[in-house]
Amino acid sequence: MKLKKMVSLGLATAMVLSVTACGGGSKSLDKETSSAAVGSSVEDVSTDGVTISILNTKSGMEKFFEPAFGEYKEKTGVTVEMSSISEGDSPYEAIQKRYAAGDAPTLAIMDCNDIVSLAEQKALPLDGEKWVADGGDKYGVKVNGTLYGFPFSLEGRGLLFNRTAIEKTLGKKFDEKSIQTLDDFKAICDELVAAGMEKPVCISKEDWSLGAHYLGLMYEEQDGTTKGADAFIQSIKDGSQKLIDNSRFNSLFDTFDVLMKYNINGDDPLAADYDMDNANFAEGDVAFWFNGNWVWEVVSGFADGDAEFGMMPVVQNTKDDEFNTLVNAVGSKQIMIDKSASPEQIQAAKDFLNWLVYDETAQDIIANQVMAVPCFNTFNASNENKLGQALKAYADANLTFDQYNGLPGDHWSTCGAFVQKYLAGKSDRAALAADLEEYWKSKK
Repeated sequence: MKLKKMVSLGLATAMVLSVTACGGGSKSLDKETSSAAVGSSVEDVSTDGVTISILNTKSGMEKFFEPAFGEYKEKTGVTVEMSSISEGDSPYEAIQKRYAAGDAPTLAIMDCNDIVSLAEQKALPLDGEKWVADGGDKYGVKVNGTLYGFPFSLEGRGLLFNRTAIEKTLGKKFDEKSIQTLDDFKAICDELVAAGMEKPVCISKEDWSLGAHYLGLMYEEQDGTTKGADAFIQSIKDGSQKLIDNSRFNSLFDTFDVLMKYNINGDDPLAADYDMDNANFAEGDVAFWFNGNWVWEVVSGFADGDAEFGMMPVVQNTKDDEFNTLVNAVGSKQIMIDKSASPEQIQAAKDFLNWLVYDETAQDIIANQVMAVPCFNTFNASNENKLGQALKAYADANLTFDQYNGLPGDHWSTCGAFVQKYLAGKSDRAALAADLEEYWKSKK
C-alpha cells in the first residue's frame, strides 16, 4: 500500500449528507437571464426596495453568494441578507431561536426533517411555482401532499467505484451497467482479486454509515415509497412482520456479506479509520466503497486529477429487482419561505428561488463554487465533481428513489451499533434481526 496523505476530516462533516464548498469567482449577472428569472412578478406585488433575509445552515456558503447580491440588488431592487447559524447549533435549534426572538428569516436553508417539522406551522406552500416542473416536485419536501421545500442540493448513496483503479487492474474497460446482480458483483470482485487487488471493497465502520445509510435502504426499498416504509415499520412494531423472513432485509444483508468478504478492513473492521477509507478509495487500493457523493471534497484531495470515479446501485440477487438499477437520492438541503413574511417579501423570496434555478450566475455559484449537485434539470454538476456528475446522470435519467425521512433521531446510533456487531462477527443474521425488532417494539 502506498504511503497515505493524511488530512483531518471532521466527523460532523461525514455524519450528515451535506453541501460542500469549493473556491471560485462569481460571474457577472447576465441582464436578460436575470430579468427573466427574477424581474417579473407572477403577482401584482412590487418588490422594489424590499429586503429579504436568508438563514444559512451550512457555514461558509455565504462567501460564495454574497459577492453576487450587489448585482442582484441592481437588477431587482431587492436587498438580500444572508446569515449563518452559530457553531454548535443544529438548523432546527437555530431557527427556533430566531422565531423566539421575533426575527424569523424570510428564507431558511434547512435539512429535510426540519422542513417536515416546521412545514404546516411556519412554511409557505410552494406548489405551482415555475421550478416545480424542473425537478422541484421530485426532490422537494412534501408534507401531506403539499410542497414546502425547495431542494437546494442533491445527494445520494450507493456503491462508489474507482473506474481508473478497476481498469488499470483488469486491463480492460469497466462498464458499471454490466453489474446487474450480486452474482455479477461477486464475479468482478473475484477478477480484481485474481489480478492483484487483494481486497477490492471498503466498508466504513461509522454508525451513521451502517445505521442510517445502509440500513436505511431496508426501509426505502420495501416498495420505494414513504407509505411502504411506514407500513413496514408498523408491522415490525406490532409483530406481524418477522425481519428474518423479510426478503429485502435478507437481500440487503446477502449483499452486505459479500462486501464483508472483500472488505479491506476485514481483519479488524471496527478499527477502520475513515480518513484511511477515503485514501484507500481515492488512490485505488480498493475499487468499491459504500458511501455517497458527499465524500468528493475529501476524495478529490487524495486522487490523481485524471482519475475517474462513479456510482452504481447496491446490487442484490432479488429476481427482477428494480432497485438493481436505481440509486438513492435526496434533496439534502431544502429552502423554506416563512409564510408570515409580508406579501412583498414573499414575492421577492419566490423570485429569488427562481433566480437560483434559472440564472447563470446562480447556477455557477451552486455547481462550480459551492460544488453542490443541482436538483434541477436546468443545469449540471461541475465537471470537476466526478461523483456529483455520476449522481446527476442517474437523476436526469429518472433512476433514483427517495430517502425515507421518518427514522427516529437515535436510529443511526442504536441500530448502527447492531450492524457494527454483525460486521465484527459478534452476531449473526438472526441476532441482528432480533436486535432491530426489539428497537422498533420499544418505539410503540
